[in-house]
Formats: sequence, structure tokens, C-alpha cells
Amino acid sequence: MRALQTKRTLCTMALGCALAVTAAAPAQFGLSGGIGEAFRPSFTSRDVQLAVEMLQLDDAQKFILETLYDDYDAEFITGVDGFRQNVTDLRTKIDPVNPDPGQIMRVVFGTINVWRVEARHLADQLMEDLQGILNDEQLEYWGTFQRKLFRLKYIKNGQLPGEKLDLLNDVRDLDLDSDQTLLLQPLLDQYEQQLDDALRRREDYMQTSQTALIEAIQEENYNVGIEVAARQVALRKGVRDVNEQYTITIADALPDETGKAFLESIRQMTYPRVYRRTPAGRAFDAALELPDLDSATLEAINEIRLAYIAETDVFNTHLVQMIRDYKPLQIKYKVEQAAARLGGGKTDRLTDPTREQFTKRAEMSRRYIDQLKSLLTAEQFASLPGARRWIEPDKAAIAAARERVQRAKSAKNYKQKTPGGRTLPAPGSGISNTEGNTGNTGTGKTADD
Repeated sequence: MRALQTKRTLCTMALGCALAVTAAAPAQFGLSGGIGEAFRPSFTSRDVQLAVEMLQLDDAQKFILETLYDDYDAEFITGVDGFRQNVTDLRTKIDPVNPDPGQIMRVVFGTINVWRVEARHLADQLMEDLQGILNDEQLEYWGTFQRKLFRLKYIKNGQLPGEKLDLLNDVRDLDLDSDQTLLLQPLLDQYEQQLDDALRRREDYMQTSQTALIEAIQEENYNVGIEVAARQVALRKGVRDVNEQYTITIADALPDETGKAFLESIRQMTYPRVYRRTPAGRAFDAALELPDLDSATLEAINEIRLAYIAETDVFNTHLVQMIRDYKPLQIKYKVEQAAARLGGGKTDRLTDPTREQFTKRAEMSRRYIDQLKSLLTAEQFASLPGARRWIEPDKAAIAAARERVQRAKSAKNYKQKTPGGRTLPAPGSGISNTEGNTGNTGTGKTADD
């Protein structure tokens, strides 16, 4: 009886390990896109509301869709429960004496693949039934609805700067008038289609590449992970490049000021560290608002400010390109590092080249701030936001303050009571031990006074 229980325990442990390795195969290589995606429903209650709004469903159609969704949700839950039961039943297929991890992983992953096909069939059937209740006018919006549904689910999986953008939302936030929207619509339609194509290619590979990663772990062929990462990065770049291309194209198609604001907004979202407002920029803006400055001083400040902006733009352009080049390398490096770790090796350290560039930009800012400081009085410069970071500290005053603090601490630490109850003076207080012992403070009063 005990031997049988031990065998069952071995089977359970082997199965659990296989499930863990299978589910975490991408993570083993530092990649995203796990098996867990198969256990998240493709259609949710939020999507029901999206369909009602985008397809303009009437009350009867809405009722039918809600019924279809309830059926889908119930079948999906039943399918997940069935998968769990199938995994439990796998114990009967495992040799309890000599469980083969490779065989177990193949069986487990095969079961997951069976469920993934079933789950996709359930989602496809729901979408087919929904399409079947639409009239001709509503069917015109079907492609747009499908693409938006897909974007909502998968655009968030981006890792590269610009890969998570949905420019349709950003254009909508511009509150363009009807004429501008009509002129821009053909361009937005092209963008939506190209983004959808790139996004689907990325997500399809994210799922199919899991098989290769699991086999790589089984066969200890960890270079496969590096090959998968290279392909994933290429597909991620595809999504990013569509967004970058259409950011410029859409900005050019907008009225001048609106286009500039749109471009600046996207840049700040994509590269926040590069394009966020700098302390030096805030200082220059505030300096131009100072009272009692003559016109010559204001003109000089503005000239320095414009020169600062121009040189900052050069730095920022360089920084953006460095980040675009570095982020894909960072993803690949994590995979190479994981592959080396799994194989018992090590990799060289990857250095972020932007650190030095940001330091140089800060030094450049300091140079322009020094020019600004020379045009203002000490009081005027000190009133600027963040000015303390550029004001040289008074070292003598700091040293004197530290000495006073140290004396105060020493006085507190050395203050003691004599056996007779009198207080002993602290070292450096200027009071002799004799005076302290007699209670004479030199002022005619005792210490107790």
C-alpha cells in the first residue's frame, strides 16, 4: 500500500513539474507570451458592450448576443474544467516507477494544444453567430469591429517603445471637426489595416513559438530560444514601425499647430524620459516671467533659451535613435543570458549607451543655466524653480552648521548626573568640572537654578 502511494506521489510530482515547465517555457528564456493565454476567454462581457456600440445592435440583437455570450462563457468554463480533468487523468499514462519527463511534457503540451484549438473554435463560433444576426448596414462595420477587438486584447503586449500605441485613440482625442475627420479617414483606415496585420503576425508567432521553446528545454538546445527571440523582436519592430510611420504621416496631414501638438504628444508617450520637460526648460520659462527685467535682458535670456532648445533637440534625436537600437538588443540579451544560465554558462554584460548620453545632456543644460545665471541677480536666480540644484553651496556655512550639530549631539550624549544629583557639563561647554561639581555656573546661580 505504501509503495503504491509513493508511486502515485512520484507521478503527481512529475506531472506538476511538467505543467510548470510547459507553462513557463517562454519565461525560462526571458520571453513574454505564456501558455496562460489559452485559458483567458477571447470574448468578455466588455466585448458585448463594444459590439452593441460599434455595430449599433437593436434590443433584439442585443438580447441574442447576450444569450450567445452566456452560452460561450459556460462552455469555456466547462472546457477549462475538462482540461484540468484531462491533466489529472494523465497520471494513468505515466510510468510510476520511471517517469519520463520528456514524455510527460509532450503529453501535457499536447493536451494544452487540444484545448487551445477547442477554445479558438468556441470563440470563432460565437463571432460567426454574431455576424449572422447583422443586417447589411451593420456588416459594413464588421471588419472594423474585429480589428478593434483584437487591438484591445493584444496591443498591450508590446515591449518596444511605440509598440503599444493605438493612434486611432490619440486622433480621436484631438476633437477634430467633421471636415478634418472626413479628410483624415482614408489615412486612418490604411493605418488600422496595417497595424492589424502586423499585430496578428506578432501574436500568431508568440503562440506557435511556445512549442519550439518547450522542445528546446527538453532537448537542452537553448540556442533555439535565441532564434525565437530574434524572430519575436523582428515582429515587434514591425508593429512599432507601423506606429512610427503613421505618427509622422498623420501629423503631416493635420493642420500645422494640431499636427505639431499631436507629434509632441506621441513623442512624450513613447519616449517619456527623453521628451519630458527638463528642469532647465522650466527655469528659462520662469526667467522670462520675472518682473523688473529690462528688454535687453529679456532678449538675451530668450536667445540663450532658443539655443538651449536647439541643442536639446539634437541630443533628443540622438537619444531616441539609441533607445530604438538598444531596446531590441536588451530583449535578445535577456534571452542569451537565460540560455547561457540554462546551459551552465555566462554572458558578457550589456551596457546601456543612453546613460552617458543623458549625462552629457545634463552637462549641456548646466552650461546654458550658467549663462542664464550671469544675466540675473542672485535673488532673481534663486527664485527660479529648481534653482537650488545649480547654486553652489556655501561650504564654510555648511561646515559651521555641521559643527554646531555635532556639539549639540555631544552635549546631549555626555550630559550625566553626579552621584549627588548634580549635572556634569558636556565637553567643550566652557564649564569646568570643578564649577559643575560645586553648582557654580559663573553667573552667581547654581546649576539647579
